[in-house]
Amino acid sequence: MIVRMGKAIVVSLLAAILFGCSSTPEELAAKHTRRGDEFLQEEKYREAVIEYKNAVKADPKNVKLRIKLAKAAIEGRDIRTAFQEYQKVVEMDPENYEAKEKLGEIYVAAGEKTEAAHIADNLVKSRPKEPGGYIIKAGLEVREGRIEEGISFLKKAVELDPKKVGPILTIGNLYLLKRDRKSAKEWYDKALSADANSHEVHVARGNYFFSVGERDEGEKEYRKAIELGKEKEKLRIVLAERYLFQGRLEESERELNAVIKEFNSQGARKVLAEIKMETGKFEDAKPIVAAILKEDEKDLDGKYLKGRIALSEKRFEEAKALFGFVVKKDAGMVKARLYNGLTEIAQGYLETGKKEVMAAVRLDPSNIRARLVLGDLYLKSNAPQSAEQEAVEVLRRDPSNVQAAIIYGDSHLLRKNWAKAEQVYKALMTQLPKSPVGYLKMGISKKSQNKASEAASLFAQAVERNPQDLGAVSEYVFALASAKQADKARKIVSEYLAKEPKNPILWEMSGRLHLGTNNAAEAEKAYLKAIEVAPEYLQPYYELGVMYAYQKKLPEAEAKLRKVLEKNDKNTGAHMLLGMVQNTMGKTEDANKHYRRVLELAPNNALAANNLASNLADHGGNLDEALKFAQIAREAAPEDPNVSDTLGWIYYRKGLIDTAFPLVFEASKKLEKNAVVRYHYGMLLSKKGKTKEAAAELKKALAIDEKFNGAEEAKKTLASMK
Repeated sequence: MIVRMGKAIVVSLLAAILFGCSSTPEELAAKHTRRGDEFLQEEKYREAVIEYKNAVKADPKNVKLRIKLAKAAIEGRDIRTAFQEYQKVVEMDPENYEAKEKLGEIYVAAGEKTEAAHIADNLVKSRPKEPGGYIIKAGLEVREGRIEEGISFLKKAVELDPKKVGPILTIGNLYLLKRDRKSAKEWYDKALSADANSHEVHVARGNYFFSVGERDEGEKEYRKAIELGKEKEKLRIVLAERYLFQGRLEESERELNAVIKEFNSQGARKVLAEIKMETGKFEDAKPIVAAILKEDEKDLDGKYLKGRIALSEKRFEEAKALFGFVVKKDAGMVKARLYNGLTEIAQGYLETGKKEVMAAVRLDPSNIRARLVLGDLYLKSNAPQSAEQEAVEVLRRDPSNVQAAIIYGDSHLLRKNWAKAEQVYKALMTQLPKSPVGYLKMGISKKSQNKASEAASLFAQAVERNPQDLGAVSEYVFALASAKQADKARKIVSEYLAKEPKNPILWEMSGRLHLGTNNAAEAEKAYLKAIEVAPEYLQPYYELGVMYAYQKKLPEAEAKLRKVLEKNDKNTGAHMLLGMVQNTMGKTEDANKHYRRVLELAPNNALAANNLASNLADHGGNLDEALKFAQIAREAAPEDPNVSDTLGWIYYRKGLIDTAFPLVFEASKKLEKNAVVRYHYGMLLSKKGKTKEAAAELKKALAIDEKFNGAEEAKKTLASMK
């Protein structure tokens, strides 16, 4: 017999079955919090963040849970989540000053000065006897480069809470940044007096001793920090990284291998893999990465490291796919974002890559690697002040960071502040006497000042410390040539070639040396030999193209540069030079295609934008489009008189005489021997009714060059004046 139950009874039974075992929101929150705490204890910060997020979802009004989530997010470098949670806490509990302080610190790190200042002022006013507001104010001053003012605010914070070691250590770091070692040591000693059992104090003191070259003392402090700290595995990994920064590669790897053996440490494996990659030993890194992924095939760090291996082997699409996968799974993983940017840069997409690197810095302002990459990009894009700022941000956090010191010195070198740059390089030579880097950089400074003999002596010492560094060898060779020691330079290159006869870099170096000593025939042979031994190596094609262009062998130059672009269509230099060669050959449309390609790859390239704008204006192109490119060039190179002239001439073509006049006038004063610029200025004077002055300018233009582009119009205008 079939028993038929009523519909309502069935629904009730299903509800009992499906929901009878469900937990209350409080129980869910407690369960996820417990898991989060366990992950936090194991230093699995990303997993802890996920659990705490679930806890907050179950109990969204729990302020303490949100603070836990924010703190875990900071540990996991997920600054965005930390920021959002601290914001929410302040909204829910305006009197929560811990959250306000952290929010202010995040605003400072992100460069949001107005918001940070508002929080700092509020804290100082409402809590004048607590240090938080003064610490935020100090951060703002330091970001603006006002180190003394920052120290003053921090000293006020220390007065209010003498046992709070963070501000004390920061004062020490700032004095160290100012190269005031005595004051730095005093404050590190004060931190030790305030809390001798703080592992953070011993880490900071260790960094200080390492930075001043007292390695034994530095190591003692780190060993003490490891003894006191709970996170022994993590601290030993940090010590290994400090060895690395000091150029002690073997000691670094030995420590990491010991940590792997003692703790089966995935963290140490990951750092060791990165070290192998940073030193170009990608084959050595492969088994380490494989071991990481074997233990957990979904490990995002493992995927990221695998992406780096793909990037090193120029498997760009695979690298981008791996980095993209990691970012999709964990938007706060800054390393993946950073190397995704570096992949873009490697493919020639400089602006896109730079944006990715900047995004990485915004996500984690304390990420040293991202700031170093960004600083280097700023140097390459001729933005030394921005590069200096990135270096300062790194040195503020890690005064012993060698790469940051180099960027800091190079930013001054780029501005021709020789004394400041050499102060940094001299410190590197003193603190790292076995490293070539200080000697190499000091040599570059002397070379930039045309002190060839001094430069050669310094480069020789760099080569002595690392004979395999062909970059240093190249600098040494060309410094010798500049110092009138070309025979010695040729002898050195010949000795290297005798050892490595199939090295295309050495043959290309030989070609440049012969060309620099006016032996074009030998230079051509050397470049062709480089191409013979390594057909895929593009630099000798490019050098030949430049040489042929200089020799007015334009078809030969065109052919070599086309060969470069067949191999690599993203070589902006080859596109630029080929465009200029074709311009000279009268192939304007072909030239414009290459200028446009340069601007696809590097949208702010002033030379490409200027040349394209000029061609469009002079050869029947769209004047509005020409104006757009001229404005791009002007923004990228506001001091370049060629750019001023192009922009002014386009305004002239559009009938905007008053707008055009100051631009072309400015260019004519700086480019007095340029026939085209004098012609442009003469035509503008004519339009303004200044016939006598216009005639004089047009005559000067024709005297400089009777066949310049526009000469016929200049002659007609002169004839009409008669």
